[in-house]
Amino acid sequence: MKKSTAIGSAFLLAAFVAACAPATGLKTGAAAGEALIKMLPKSASGVAAFDVRRLMGTDTVAKALQDPQAKAKYDGFVQMSGVDPVKDIAYVGIGLSAPPAGAAQGSLEGGLIISLRYDKAKLQGLIRQKAPQVKEETYNGVTVYANLDGGKSRGRLGQAAFLDETHIALGSEAVLKGIIDVFQKRADSLAKNPGMADILKKADKSGIFWGAVAIPPELLRKGLAASPQAKILEGVKAVTLMYDDRVQGILADIRAIGGTKDQNANLAAALNGFKAMGAMFAAQEAAVGDFLNGLQITSGEDFTRLSLSVSHEVMDKLGQAAKTKAAEFMKARKKDEAPAPEVK
Repeated sequence: MKKSTAIGSAFLLAAFVAACAPATGLKTGAAAGEALIKMLPKSASGVAAFDVRRLMGTDTVAKALQDPQAKAKYDGFVQMSGVDPVKDIAYVGIGLSAPPAGAAQGSLEGGLIISLRYDKAKLQGLIRQKAPQVKEETYNGVTVYANLDGGKSRGRLGQAAFLDETHIALGSEAVLKGIIDVFQKRADSLAKNPGMADILKKADKSGIFWGAVAIPPELLRKGLAASPQAKILEGVKAVTLMYDDRVQGILADIRAIGGTKDQNANLAAALNGFKAMGAMFAAQEAAVGDFLNGLQITSGEDFTRLSLSVSHEVMDKLGQAAKTKAAEFMKARKKDEAPAPEVK
């Protein structure tokens, strides 16, 4: 019980830090997302950006807030913080870095930067109220609030710092200190990483969400060695992705970067094969067919691309069909697990 309470408090605090500040006058759009990404350390190998203001203004969010439980939680948050997230959040940038030497293999260090304006005293008071176990430390003149989650996440999202009147950072100790160093121009930023800079040039930044991940060659080699079927991924050096919610519907773009023209053609052919297999379900559920019709898979000299364009109506039908299937599965499972009738 204590563990779940501590974790809940940490997530509540993270949500508060991400949302509690009027964003009026702050930069928006792709340029704002790029500016935050460039504040991440040079070591970052995976990044993402959220245009929170646009996200909160979509019909999808508006419909979600019509749910009584969701609305009650939302109103409670507004009352607690004095801030309406629909109006007041600007942009969030996220970064992932390889773990420091000695860390567990496969683990990642992460952090995020929020573009906002805020009442520092109010946030400090809430931190002390919601995370009484917090420790205040100083790093290069910046107060760092450590142990926010009571150590439950092993420090991966356990520290926060107020960078200035419009930026707050949250993350692991290594990434947070890296962000502070970049902010104070004591260390190079992600913009000085040639590999990631080149990948980001190829990313579609027009959506509500966009991101890019560099795939380490040694990681890919291990994957190919463990699973020969993954040979279709040979040559992939990075992945970019974009998601958007527009009036005409949902748009998405995923690109595998790298490889030769032939390698990309093979990957596209394999993915189209999976798409064809999925089309078998269209006979049972029309929404599946409509979704697959909106999915296009192509390739080029140095990329393989999956692009999606579907209406909100199709997504709503697909979501409802998924709920129906899940309910049927759970009903059948309960029936199978029911004890057999006693034989007299």
